[in-house]
Amino acid sequence: MVVISNYYNGKQVLITGCTGFVGKVLLEKMLRDLPGISKIYLIIRGNAKERFEDDILGSRIWDFLKEKMGGQDKFLEYIRSKVIPLAGDLSKTDIGLSAQDLQMVIENVHINIHCAASIDFRERLDKAIESNLYGSLHMLELSKKLKNCLGFVHCSTAYVNSNREGWLDEELPVLDFNPEEMVELIMKQDIRTLEKITPNLLGAYPNSYTFTKAITERILTLKRGDIPMAFVRPTIVGGSLKEPTPGWVDSVAAIGAVMLYCGVGLVQFMKGDARMIADIVPVDLVANCLIAAAPSISNQNILKIYQCGTSHRNPVPWIRISHWVTEYWRNHTPKKSIAKSSFNFHTSSLMYEAHFFMKYGIPSTILSLMALITGNEETKYKAESFKKVIKAARLICDTFKHFTGHEWVFSVSTVEKAFQEIFDQEDRNIFNCDAAEINWQSYFQFFCYGLHKYVMKEEGVRPPTDLLNTSLITKSDINQNGLLQWIFADVSWAYTSYRHVTQTPLPPRAPAEIRSLVMNSPRVQMAMEKVSKEEGVLVSHIEKRAIQIMDKMQSNLNIIVVRVLGWFLKKVWRKIYHGIHVDEKGIELIREAIQKSPVVLLPSHRSYIDFLIMSYIFFEYNLPLPHIAAGEDFLGIIIVRWFLRNAGAFFLRRSFHGDALYWAIFSEYVQRLVIDNQPVEFFIEGKRSRAGKSLYPKMGMLGMICTPFFENKVPDVHVAPIGISYEKVLEGELYSQEVMGESKTKESFNGLLRASKVLKMNFGRINVVFSQPISIKKYTADKQKEFEKQISNANNNNTAFDPFQNTNDRRQIVSDLGFQIIQDLNKNTIITTTSVVATIILAFRKGINREELNHKVEFLREEIFARGGDVAFEGPSDQLVDHSLKLLSNLITRRRNMYEPAGTQQGLTNTNYKKNILVLSYYRNLLLHLFLWDGLVCCAILSYVNRRFENYDPNHIHEAQSLNNLNISNASAGQSNSNKMDQDRLLSDVKFLAKILSNEFVFQAKDITDTFILNQIHRMTSRGIIQREQQGDQILYQIKSETHANFLSNLFWPLIEGYKTGLLTLFSIQPEISMKKNLFLQRMGWFSEKMFEEGKLNFFESCSMELLNNSLSLFEQMKIIIKKKPNTEVVGKRTTQSKKNEKKPRRSASKQETEIEYIQLLPPYQEKDGKLKDLAEKLSHFRKSQHSDLRKSVIEDFPMLSKL
Repeated sequence: MVVISNYYNGKQVLITGCTGFVGKVLLEKMLRDLPGISKIYLIIRGNAKERFEDDILGSRIWDFLKEKMGGQDKFLEYIRSKVIPLAGDLSKTDIGLSAQDLQMVIENVHINIHCAASIDFRERLDKAIESNLYGSLHMLELSKKLKNCLGFVHCSTAYVNSNREGWLDEELPVLDFNPEEMVELIMKQDIRTLEKITPNLLGAYPNSYTFTKAITERILTLKRGDIPMAFVRPTIVGGSLKEPTPGWVDSVAAIGAVMLYCGVGLVQFMKGDARMIADIVPVDLVANCLIAAAPSISNQNILKIYQCGTSHRNPVPWIRISHWVTEYWRNHTPKKSIAKSSFNFHTSSLMYEAHFFMKYGIPSTILSLMALITGNEETKYKAESFKKVIKAARLICDTFKHFTGHEWVFSVSTVEKAFQEIFDQEDRNIFNCDAAEINWQSYFQFFCYGLHKYVMKEEGVRPPTDLLNTSLITKSDINQNGLLQWIFADVSWAYTSYRHVTQTPLPPRAPAEIRSLVMNSPRVQMAMEKVSKEEGVLVSHIEKRAIQIMDKMQSNLNIIVVRVLGWFLKKVWRKIYHGIHVDEKGIELIREAIQKSPVVLLPSHRSYIDFLIMSYIFFEYNLPLPHIAAGEDFLGIIIVRWFLRNAGAFFLRRSFHGDALYWAIFSEYVQRLVIDNQPVEFFIEGKRSRAGKSLYPKMGMLGMICTPFFENKVPDVHVAPIGISYEKVLEGELYSQEVMGESKTKESFNGLLRASKVLKMNFGRINVVFSQPISIKKYTADKQKEFEKQISNANNNNTAFDPFQNTNDRRQIVSDLGFQIIQDLNKNTIITTTSVVATIILAFRKGINREELNHKVEFLREEIFARGGDVAFEGPSDQLVDHSLKLLSNLITRRRNMYEPAGTQQGLTNTNYKKNILVLSYYRNLLLHLFLWDGLVCCAILSYVNRRFENYDPNHIHEAQSLNNLNISNASAGQSNSNKMDQDRLLSDVKFLAKILSNEFVFQAKDITDTFILNQIHRMTSRGIIQREQQGDQILYQIKSETHANFLSNLFWPLIEGYKTGLLTLFSIQPEISMKKNLFLQRMGWFSEKMFEEGKLNFFESCSMELLNNSLSLFEQMKIIIKKKPNTEVVGKRTTQSKKNEKKPRRSASKQETEIEYIQLLPPYQEKDGKLKDLAEKLSHFRKSQHSDLRKSVIEDFPMLSKL
């Protein structure tokens, strides 16, 4: 085995063509990954040193190496120690080197890599011979003079065999003439004669470049002597795949020219067959092949031919390329574009010429006539400019038509063999030449991005999201060829898809067999006997009830129904969504896991679309369709329930606590699916999040799917968190109604028909990201090791942690796993541009101009990235803001060049304004988890400074309430500690706020330690948000970036205000009085809205019933209130216990009664000026504005509160 980096250690290499595209990438790769190379000599025509500085070192290709090396100075020092530019001319003997330089080269160089060539396809034959043949022969002669020549690597082209078609092996070009005689014939012709006879001389070759390259290979072979030689033959060279960065390109040539002209709308069609295979190879693969070629021939009297292409290992047709390229340019329209990007092919020359004439000829003629008639100079200029456009379009189409009208498959067997036999695995990774790993859609998206950024040099261009490069809406469309397939594209897709499904370890059972296994299982049989005894009825009656439960619950997966549903959904998706973008790498992780063990899918839950999207994706990617846990609510929708059941849905009650029979059947059914290795899907959050934030995990079903592993019925189970994000959620309007206190709309067929209006709306795109599947086996083993380590460190003799035998330990595992899944969901949920824009609009709800909006969006994007989030940002910020404003046009309005929440001008009490604020806050809440700890720290410090300022000068309380008027960093404040907060106080306040907001964000209290918070504070310090100062033993913190801190605090002030409002409403409950929870929630909603309308609340989203309900749950957890038992009655306002000898209510009445809950203040919080007031005042410090005597002022402002 040869290690490439070791081979080049101490070697000196001579390279030609380094001012060109391939040469630059080759040089950069050698300097980056071959640090042991001694010297690299560059042959540059003209003033070598000046061109080296301008053309080579001036390129942006070095940006990445400069960053790696720590700056410009170290980079230049390294480059100048390795690279020696030499003035030369390949058309001259000894390549035009001076005597001194020639001697230096002869004495020191070991390897020649010849990349220089004329790639002008239309160059005159004699000039092409001089550039391509004579230059190569002079390099060969120089190689023969080298004292230590180890090899000569010649960069040729795979199209030396383009006079043939089909499969082409790595062999010398087959010519029907003597190459030397042909050269002699060409060079003795005069120019006029040569141009006349050129078409006959070229024969089947498309241009002078491929023709002269074929001749060059033949003559080099004849004159090689004993020089080790390799021909590296790239196909059509495109932008980089990975190195130095995806999509890097610095020149407009070959396929890059076509893509660029397509982007600006100059070329919209071309002659060729879209179904034919293209062969485009990334430039970094070519550079790797050139580097690897030298050690493969070193010290051997041998000639090797290496073809470097993609048609053999990873073919891609032109139709797909044209689709992906136009898709990029439509989403990222260049500023210099002259028309909308589109592209198609004409197989007929007649159709092509007719289209060209209609597109360019007629407009040009009309424009020229107008210029002639009017004599207007501007019109003349436009007419001439348009003629130049036509000429450029014709040139690029004519140049490339041979490559789109013919098909070749170039064998790369020799390259593969060399890498397998000569080089080790590390070299195969570092100097990769394998095209099989290329994701073509991602590649062409980044290629276009490179042209956009590095060639067109447009600022603000964002790279494509590599994670989400595939849109399922358009994925199958590009494979349709022919009229009938085009007309019935979706029918064809639904019928032909899902034919080669990834197999699970066990084949799926028939529904009847699953039913039998569940009903006859020991668990269900024991449950039936138990219920029979409890109710005093025969087991046969209980068995009938069990059968009814099973009938209502069980899925009945039917592939024919799935195909019909897939066809229907394809139509709907295309109608309402711009794209469904899927993480294909994650799909492959799921495929790998499915082949090993049962897989449980755990998507985030933000929309009803979640129920359909996973099955649709699995159908598209030939993965076993999941069995989906759905609520029984869907059973009320006729037709829909039948489709869902036959698409894999099984139905469960919202709650079945206390129903032992139902619990036994349901858990047995779920575990049977897991044991049978069938994918199961359920939503760990339990219900859709109406507020946009993640909900706490429900452990019931998670425990069920883990049980087969802990009971050793399966060797392992994989759970896969899946983040699904929507640019515009389908139920946005419904959510706003529900969080304003309106009843949830019951699912029904009529409701579904009424919802058909959404088919006329645009909901943007969906992003689906798969987390790394979690192996429960590995997770359990890691937890056991962690527990054992804790015991060892604590010198504790407690029993071992054993979730297989100990149910408490098992519950702990399941609980920790649930929180881990929510964490993964948050981590892998893409933040959409609509969330970013909504956040900015809410931060500046009194109005923000467009320029500032763009700036703030860019600022927030960087903040999200800095915290490990991922944003679906593709294209310049102004285009993304445009896109988001269109999607949110019903929520955001423009007034006098200022953007604000829609409805603002009608007044803040306007119902539409309130609903719009709630929907905008939904989108904002989707990103809040990324800023939680930064926001809480900023709230704590700002509130502390505010209080100190109040105490210092009571006359400035009003100014202290406005943080915008508080200059924290002024000189006078800097001289004292009034704006600095002690670390212990800061930790205490952050913990208090974390406890208050613990129902809003998912975390485990045990994880919120001082160390954890201090780590968050340290990150804020390093980002320049706050500043740390040590005074003796005391550590103090202060705000460093006031703008930053205000923005972060503003994200959480609405939540704090909501909880404060909830606390204030508790003052309306008299001691020893109980009231219905639902009535109290209505009171909270009324009170909060009144406070907002009177200007006592700053944010209407603080009035959200979701938020207020969470606050009530917190008050119960904090033991401020207690929920009374269902047997508690309300007699007037006093509570009494129901008498034991009362008649037992009917079952339905009893069920209704258990749903009613009562709340009451606990004694410590019943006193007028006791703990409740203290807690309310403490929380009030952290909101945006405060009152001195909170309870008194509120009751004075709202006399109705005291009456309540």
